[in-house]
Amino acid sequence: MDLDELARTLAQGRPKPVYLLQGSEQLLLDEAELMILRAAVGDPHDAMAVNRVDLGDAKVGAREVVAACRAMGLFVSKIAVVARGVDVVDKKTAERDELARYVDAPVGACTLILKATKLDGKSALVKRVKKHGAVLSFDELKPYQAVGWVADRVRGLGHRSDRQTAQLIVELVGPNLLRLRNTLEQLSLYVGANAPITNQDVEACLAATRSHDVFELVDAVAEQRAGAALGHLQAMLGQREAPLKILAMLSRHFRILWQLKGLRERGANLDDATKHVGVHPFTAKKTWPQTQKFHDRVLREVFERLYETDLALKSSPIEDALLLERLVLDLCRA
Repeated sequence: MDLDELARTLAQGRPKPVYLLQGSEQLLLDEAELMILRAAVGDPHDAMAVNRVDLGDAKVGAREVVAACRAMGLFVSKIAVVARGVDVVDKKTAERDELARYVDAPVGACTLILKATKLDGKSALVKRVKKHGAVLSFDELKPYQAVGWVADRVRGLGHRSDRQTAQLIVELVGPNLLRLRNTLEQLSLYVGANAPITNQDVEACLAATRSHDVFELVDAVAEQRAGAALGHLQAMLGQREAPLKILAMLSRHFRILWQLKGLRERGANLDDATKHVGVHPFTAKKTWPQTQKFHDRVLREVFERLYETDLALKSSPIEDALLLERLVLDLCRA
């Protein structure tokens, strides 16, 4: 079930007695929660009707969730309970079973929203929720999916744009919807009400985004300016990007760079190479000069170090930031 299907089912009648919302895409999780709460109690911010329980608190468990579901207020006829951190309860048999028993016989006037990162689909709790309610999973979108989301959001904000501009925004900002939403709101204020959003607006407004840091970082690596390269890395870390995300950004950039380099060496011009690789012209134009700064031997070393760093970030006890700093210094030496 996605947000559109959720909206349709909620419009048809009263919400289901229990929902499980899980995944990593926080914006969609929050939107689903708000939709369910509006349908269940009217005002999602009504403290008398909405009770929130944090299962990440060691002193809180399934018993408190069930008690909250059974505790009807004096001034409301319908209530909702939002329980976060259900992953913790699902790992404890007694707690999981108590919550599952409630799902089997829920209170009619209560809508229970369980929130988790990811539960095993074979879990008894998940099976009960599927039987009596609904499970909605929202993971981070793929870039091509995020492009469609951006195009829809731009129209929703009252602006005209095209798919190329939406693709450029995703390439610069990444597929995280919270970050994209904030970026689109920034762009909307930048261009003004009802004005179109163009590539030029995006380039002007987002000159300090993370992808520009990638271009500058790679330029510094190519010129063996280790101090500058580390500075750009620290700027990216300062934006609270996850180290694995930064590594993925670097890997993608060097992959595009190597593809453009190969096409350039075979006689392709920038326009033809851009179409062949399938990136936005802005990205290709920024990367094109870098194709002359890296020999194939160096690029092979770059990808070896990227692979080694990926393994280390997932398994090494060494601090992630230090691993990335070592990567950048090694790339400068290469």
